[in-house]
Amino acid sequence: MVKGMRLPSKPTVAESGRIGSSRTRYPGTIRTLFLLAILYASPAGAQQSLIVERIVVDGNASIAEDRILSLIETRTDSFLRPRFWQRRRINNATWRTDLSAIESFYKNSGFLEARVRSVRDRIDADRVALRIVIDEGPRYTVRAVNLNGFGYLSEDEVRQNLRTREGQVFYRLSAATDKRYIQRLADRRALLDVVVDSNIVLHAEDYSVTVNFRIIEGHPVSVGAIQVRGLRKTQRNVVIRELEIQPGELYDNAKISLSQTRLFQTGLFRSVRLSPLRSDTSAAVRDLVVEVTELPGGEVSFGAGFATAERFRGSFSVAYRNWLGRGITIGANGQISSLFQHVESGVTQPWLFRTRTTGILRAFFRREDRISHTEQEAGVSVAVNRELSRTYRSQLTYTLKNIEVSSLSDELAELLRSGSEVDSLRSRREGSLTGLVTYDTRDDILNPKTGFFGQFQSSVASPLLGSSTLNRSSILTVRAIARKYLSFSNAPDFSTAVSFAYVRALNENRVPLDSRLFIGGDRSVRGFGINRIGQPDGGLIAISAQHEIQVPFSRFDLAVFADWGGVGKTVGSFGFGDLLLGYGAGIRVNSPIGLIRGDVGYHNQSKIDVPNSRKYDRTFFYFGLGQAF
Repeated sequence: MVKGMRLPSKPTVAESGRIGSSRTRYPGTIRTLFLLAILYASPAGAQQSLIVERIVVDGNASIAEDRILSLIETRTDSFLRPRFWQRRRINNATWRTDLSAIESFYKNSGFLEARVRSVRDRIDADRVALRIVIDEGPRYTVRAVNLNGFGYLSEDEVRQNLRTREGQVFYRLSAATDKRYIQRLADRRALLDVVVDSNIVLHAEDYSVTVNFRIIEGHPVSVGAIQVRGLRKTQRNVVIRELEIQPGELYDNAKISLSQTRLFQTGLFRSVRLSPLRSDTSAAVRDLVVEVTELPGGEVSFGAGFATAERFRGSFSVAYRNWLGRGITIGANGQISSLFQHVESGVTQPWLFRTRTTGILRAFFRREDRISHTEQEAGVSVAVNRELSRTYRSQLTYTLKNIEVSSLSDELAELLRSGSEVDSLRSRREGSLTGLVTYDTRDDILNPKTGFFGQFQSSVASPLLGSSTLNRSSILTVRAIARKYLSFSNAPDFSTAVSFAYVRALNENRVPLDSRLFIGGDRSVRGFGINRIGQPDGGLIAISAQHEIQVPFSRFDLAVFADWGGVGKTVGSFGFGDLLLGYGAGIRVNSPIGLIRGDVGYHNQSKIDVPNSRKYDRTFFYFGLGQAF
């Protein structure tokens, strides 16, 4: 309480008229608290740290000032931050850490005798200028690099790959990197008991150092029995078949790492750890211990979205990934919207014929409402998928399905009646064989920033493959996709894609309506409706390209895109006049469920639009998960 003030006595019920009256209740208490707040704030303000007006560096003859300032956390005040709570005030603990970081940087760069101190120049009562004073001292070089104790490892191979070289500047980090390199090389040669030691001898007379690496190799260790721990539902052979290293082989960290990756890729395990059995002796043979933690086998997921053309759309997936404990997946999934319905169920065997070949058997139903007609198909397919390498994958699929084409638009019905595009194959059975080759170096499937994706697909439908008797037309379809993703430091990311499709009848019959080509939509040419380009009766050749620039911000990425594409009724008549342009912008947000994408696309008045169409009719909204291409 402030001296000299007296609080009034508490009013009675009779004085206030009622309990809890709000009329000037406790006025003295309010004044007292206000004065105490002022008295408390005054010394705090006087003790507040100073504002850093500028930071200068003195004595840095060998290292640029910008490089030194990039090492510290303390920043100067800026006219772009005029509000008092944003001003850069000095924090003594942070400043001491900054000076230590600069000194460590110098010593790691060969200035083994470097010293760093600071001077504070007061500008006024609130501001200070900081000076970093550096005494660099001499820069040490490497006089010699000695290697001792090498037997199984090649001394020449090691020396050729060391970063520390005679006559060059001595860097402590390079010496530490060299020590780790020798350790990794020994691990690759199965020298599990290796001990690598290093020491540095200073020569002050000529400011040089001698770096000594000493190694105790032990003997190469090979794999004994394989112990699998942690299994509850999964059969042991499911783990064993994914291992790249076998009993009798020398321990190889590269093979162990690849084995761990393959076990994770099965989707059966939450954690995987491979390590040699610990031993108190230097035994030349040691068991390999594989410790796993299983994931629940069942998985249920749902999704929803909205787009201008499709309106609301949803998806679902139900799967069990470890049927019979053999890693076999059974399940069903589907996508449903006002324009597209697709449901399928199937079984996936990841090790077909005891090889690293995936076999897939599925049954499916698909219905798609296009602008000019409706397509519906139901059937079964059998596929074999083979991983040729870490980047190449191939697939061969046989499909047998019933196809119905109905609900023709007036424009399309008139074309068919005119005889220009005779189509007697709107209800038929079709058997086809499809080959697919994929090359993929993307860093992330759903949100790639770097890498390349290429895919080539060829399909043949023929009576020889099960097509109905009335369907005498053999159809060849070829599709190709190439996508490139580029990421630049301090610059926007860029991605581009080109797609090509071609279909041809191999005899005198026409190409069926459901096999003809259409493009447009959120994963094709944005700025157009889904499959809008090519209406009403499609074409035999289609080309499209997508180009996108992403500008990163703190919580989201801003994307700007320009797509183009066209469909030719025949190959001979296709030209640049058939290409249409769509452009727009969107937002990309990383979330726990993956990349969320929202785009707005637009195209100018074109030949596929009705005359004097409104701008809103040529504007499309897209929403989805994952990158657009």
